[in-house]
Amino acid sequence: MKLRVGEFVDLYEDFAERGPSEQIVRLIYFHTVLEQRETISKDQIARLFDFAELPCPKNLPQLLSYLHREGKKLLNKKGEFGLYRSVRKTIEQELSAIQGLDSAPMLDGAGPFEFSGKTFTDAKVDALLGETKRCYRHQCWNASGILIRIIIERTLDSVDARVAAIEGLKGKINFCLAEQSLFSKTVREGLKGLHAAKIIGDIAAHHSRILLEKSDVDITLVPFRMLLKEVKTI
Repeated sequence: MKLRVGEFVDLYEDFAERGPSEQIVRLIYFHTVLEQRETISKDQIARLFDFAELPCPKNLPQLLSYLHREGKKLLNKKGEFGLYRSVRKTIEQELSAIQGLDSAPMLDGAGPFEFSGKTFTDAKVDALLGETKRCYRHQCWNASGILIRIIIERTLDSVDARVAAIEGLKGKINFCLAEQSLFSKTVREGLKGLHAAKIIGDIAAHHSRILLEKSDVDITLVPFRMLLKEVKTI
């Protein structure tokens, strides 16, 4: 859980600087929407702040009361909190905008795993793309999420030996974001969206209850495609 909370918070460049009310609402979104827990208690919210390595607001009960009554952002059922549907929708759109993922990619009439005019020299990436295409076509969303994660990691490893030496996809992405010589500015911006692909792949592989849907996979596809189009070493 701590790792997943940290990865969610990392999607925001300014999460630590946001006001406590904004942090609370987004951590509740993580728990109730991404983790599919429906509601969350005050103590669980405090635990999420701890997992995110952020100070929990000392006036948390008062803030929750305000967000429920005056703010009209939280539902409160006997001390168990949830988000109004409109708030969930706003945060969903916010995350899509942060990651540059506002539309599903169907470019030039091709499927999202077809790259017109590009030949992949890495035989495994080529094979995995074919398998991902078949999984996507047959609505095997969990398999698609896992394969996308593998392709991203293998692609980044091919760019520079320093990337290949780093353990973990999160570290590889962060290194590529910091090392400006590896990618164009536009694709570097897109790399931020690949953190979502890591989360989705991890959830598909390791989470005991969450099952991926088409929209979960689609949210990763724009930066995924831009990465594969730019990298010449695969």
